[in-house]
Amino acid sequence: MINGHGPRMNDSLTQYTGDAQSGWKSAMGGLGFLILLILGVYWGGVQSALYQWIHTGSYNHCFLILPVFFYLIRTNLPDLDGWRPMSAPWGVLITLIFAVLWSLAYLVGIAEGMQFAIVGMIQGVILTILGWRLYLRLLIPFSYLWLLVPSGEALIPPLQTLTARSAAWMLDLSGIPTFRDGISIEVPTGNYLVAPGCAGLNFILAALATSLAYVELVYRSWGRRIGFVAALLIVAVAGNAVRVFLIIAIAHLTNNVGDIVDDHLLYGWGFFSILLLAAMMMGQKFRQDGAPSPSTTSSPASLSPVAGMTAASRLPALRTAGVLSGAALLVLPVGLRLGAPPAAGTVPPSLAPLTCSGDWQTAIPTLPWPTEVRQLDVLRFVDCRQAGDAGPVPGVHFAIGLLERPVRDGKILGADRWITGSDHWERLSRTRISVPLASRRVPAIADLEILGPRKRLVWTMVWAGGDWRSSAVDTILSDLKAELSGHRRALLVVVATEIDDTPDAAADRLQAFLSTQALDALAHGKAH
Repeated sequence: MINGHGPRMNDSLTQYTGDAQSGWKSAMGGLGFLILLILGVYWGGVQSALYQWIHTGSYNHCFLILPVFFYLIRTNLPDLDGWRPMSAPWGVLITLIFAVLWSLAYLVGIAEGMQFAIVGMIQGVILTILGWRLYLRLLIPFSYLWLLVPSGEALIPPLQTLTARSAAWMLDLSGIPTFRDGISIEVPTGNYLVAPGCAGLNFILAALATSLAYVELVYRSWGRRIGFVAALLIVAVAGNAVRVFLIIAIAHLTNNVGDIVDDHLLYGWGFFSILLLAAMMMGQKFRQDGAPSPSTTSSPASLSPVAGMTAASRLPALRTAGVLSGAALLVLPVGLRLGAPPAAGTVPPSLAPLTCSGDWQTAIPTLPWPTEVRQLDVLRFVDCRQAGDAGPVPGVHFAIGLLERPVRDGKILGADRWITGSDHWERLSRTRISVPLASRRVPAIADLEILGPRKRLVWTMVWAGGDWRSSAVDTILSDLKAELSGHRRALLVVVATEIDDTPDAAADRLQAFLSTQALDALAHGKAH
């Protein structure tokens, strides 16, 4: 009986092998085509990400993500013997969801959101073509692709504050007299500022990328994987605070501020590399070489040679899934471009030159200010000083940025940095305040900034969707609603003054100036 069925079993295995190879070839061909389609259709987002990789130190590691991804896939290939792609057409829904998210990010001009959506669409087509079992089996390598997005800038201010507090606390413990003002730390031998580059974002992102690759290679249980990733992120945050403490302490004790501060990033990476190596050496004690992967403990039915005989019957479903994914990727961006509102310049923006009102008179600027911002249609500005001021009393810099073109061609959020030239200033603190304006109070952001020995106070207010907005999310949603309704008008109002006395006196000066301006009328386009 056994010998009688031997040839049939061999025929089944031969057919299984041929069908499996055919299934892989079709899947890889379709997957490659769809990924190239995504990169081509959404190339603008890809290009902006590449720019960040090159020009921002925190994201230089992104160049290593794809090589590591392919290495992780290669190390998993021996375990995939007998597996074959089983298309999941419902994965097209995930692709479509991310295509919609890309469209929303496109409308409100959020490059980071567009880039996350692009990676999400790639994840969707991978799931669609390979099926959920293979996707889960390679979950960490596929999740690694999210690290291609240059993200995390919003974490910099809280990381700066956390690092400054922790370093000041350690300096106090070590007996070094310390005074901390926001992210500025003063010791007897000098002042130190926890700049954005010292916040530790680059170390956190490097730790995340390293830990994900490490746990894929070393651990099999999800508990150990998650535990090691969390531990390494904590090490990165704590290690950065220790690094700042050591730099200040050594510079203070040796009275050699210049050399160590100039090379602090180099020393920091050396220190961080030692921490990473130590953590990975400790992690080796818990490695799980012999244990099965958590996603292979129950093999799919496709591992059966009998089930493999139906592989060819799945090719039509694979082609259908590919066609649906391609359609989802193309329809929304093409529709948005065809139905786009008039481009910049076709509708003349309405914003008259600004003037000093009341008892304020035009003054000569005491600081250099940008004269145009590419994200905005119009930038108006004027410097004013209160009449009768005696001596070197700081004036007020008043600027308004207008955006009436489609928001995807310009961006109101973040433009305040360009209006005030904040790339050259370091922010000490940021608080939300309410400012009396006419007969009501409106939300604003107050930034205390420093440049060498100079300090300034900057207030920023945003008008979008017919009212003053209190948060980034509120601004984005209101802006999107206004864009879709065709009533697009957004204003960014900035007032700034140098601090030569106290922050409270500077705030009073800004408030006195704003009381002379008809900002509500300007926002509605009724005042000139």
